[in-house]
Order: sequence, then structure tokens, then C-alpha cells
Amino acid sequence: MVSRNKTAPNWAPISGQWKISTNKADYIAPDDLNIPVGIALSSARVRNGHISVEICLNDSDKNAGRILLGYNTVTGAYYSIGLGGYNYAYVIDAFVPGQAWRGIRVEGNKSQLDGKRTYEVLVEIHGQNVTLSIDGIRIMDHTLPSPLGGGQAGLFAWGPGPVIFNNLKWSGDNPRAFVVMQFSEPFDSLYKDVVVPVCKKAGFDAFRADDVFRPGIILQDIIQALVASDIIIAEITPDNPNIFYELGYAHALEKPTILLANRDSDLPFDISGYRVIFYDNTIGGKPEVESALEKHLKNILIGRIS
Repeated sequence: MVSRNKTAPNWAPISGQWKISTNKADYIAPDDLNIPVGIALSSARVRNGHISVEICLNDSDKNAGRILLGYNTVTGAYYSIGLGGYNYAYVIDAFVPGQAWRGIRVEGNKSQLDGKRTYEVLVEIHGQNVTLSIDGIRIMDHTLPSPLGGGQAGLFAWGPGPVIFNNLKWSGDNPRAFVVMQFSEPFDSLYKDVVVPVCKKAGFDAFRADDVFRPGIILQDIIQALVASDIIIAEITPDNPNIFYELGYAHALEKPTILLANRDSDLPFDISGYRVIFYDNTIGGKPEVESALEKHLKNILIGRIS
């Protein structure tokens, strides 16, 4: 299910002083001039889709204004993407509690920004792939080092203020679960009869490489799917090197991963320490794996496990 062009979210400022009205949020000033940060969380939830807002920095030398993505209510971690910071014009950065802010990608000198001008900032999200466009011009296309910890979006400001945010819009698709498994029975039935319906019930769109790519799937197709997905579900019963390669790539992306295996399977040593849902190829075993898979999916969706 797709939600398109939503506007006027509800707001919850958690840092800094804000003046908020219908579809407009003004960052007025920080709570602490030594750490001049402002954060306003919204009811917008975007994991796959886009979010846009008009930003006026007022003073481009001192202020920054960005779209906040993936706010994790458990850890407080998030990404921000937009205008200003680190003496650059365009910024993607990450905040991890205890580690402060870290610039991930920066472009352009901040002197090129006009503090009195209003810029239209658009961020598109597809799994870990994000793009930043300013006034219709694509500036950055980047793969985040780790997935969005949560779907909650908001606004980020830095500096003495004020920073004006106006006309926030967003659209979102369901998060995507890329399923890695051998293309044969009984795995095809497991995919169609268990994985797909359970993912749908939990709010995910499940897909395999053979669902979306043309015949003759190549490695680049698989990598594209791994990056653009929100979680990975891997069936690891057969000793298939392709599956383990894809699983290793997913772990390198820090992608939330759910492993499935037949209860009688003998797992490799370097996999045995990971969380695995074991199942029986019986009618009686189906409800058990469905329940466990749904629980894991819902916990990942709210950022409780990775």
C-alpha cells in the first residue's frame, strides 16, 4: 500500500525552541548555545519513498537545516540530510548517542548558499540508498553505512536560528524484505505460502530476485536489491555459496537479517551464533515459523532489533 503526498503532520519538538503551525515549523533558538541543535519529530514515517520541505536558513554562515530520517525511539540515533554543516553546503550526517554527529557525505562550499533564499529540499529513500535534490537538481546519491533505525522522520536545525521550514510533504511505500534462498522446492513453497503472506501481514513487501529481475540475474542485480531493501530474510538450509555470499554482503551493510533453516540442518560454524528461526517441513510446523517470523519483522519495524 502506498501513501502519496501527505501533508500537515503532527509535531513533537524534542530539542530547541520551535514555533509550529499548520505545515510550518520555525526553529527559533537552541536550548543551549554550546550545542545549538533543534529537533522536531513528526508523525511522518518514511522508509521507502520521498520527503520534501522548503528551507530558509536566514544566516547560511551559522545555521543549518535538514530533513531528519530514521529516528530510532529506542536508541535516539538518526540521519539528517539537507543544507549546511561542517562548512559545506550540502550534507548527509549521522548521529549516534555517545559518538556525537558524523558527516558521511558533504558537497559544495557553504558560501554558495544564500541565507535569505528559500530552497526546496527533496530526499528520496530506497532502503539504504538516499538521494538529495535541491530545487530539482540532484546533488547526492549515496548508500548509507547502516539502515534507517526507525521510520520516523522530522526536522533538524543547527545554529542560533531562526531556520524556517515550510510545506513538508512525504509519500511512503511499505518497507521491503529481500528474500535470499535457493530457487527450487521446498523453498519456493516456503516463500509463497509462508514468507510472502507473513511479511504482508507485518507491513512488509517481500520479493526475491526472480520476482523483479530479468532472466540471467547478475551479481549487480543482487547487490542493488540488497541495498534497496530494508531487511533480509535468508533461507540457509542448503550449502549454497551464492546465498552465503549475499548474506555476507547484507551483514557488511549492517542490514537487519532473519535466518530461516530446517530444524534438521547442520549450520556452518560462523553462522551458528546468529538468530535463526528453525522450522519443520510439516503442516504442524507452519504456525510456529509464521509466528516467529511475524514477531521478528514487527520488532525490526520499530527498531528494537537489528
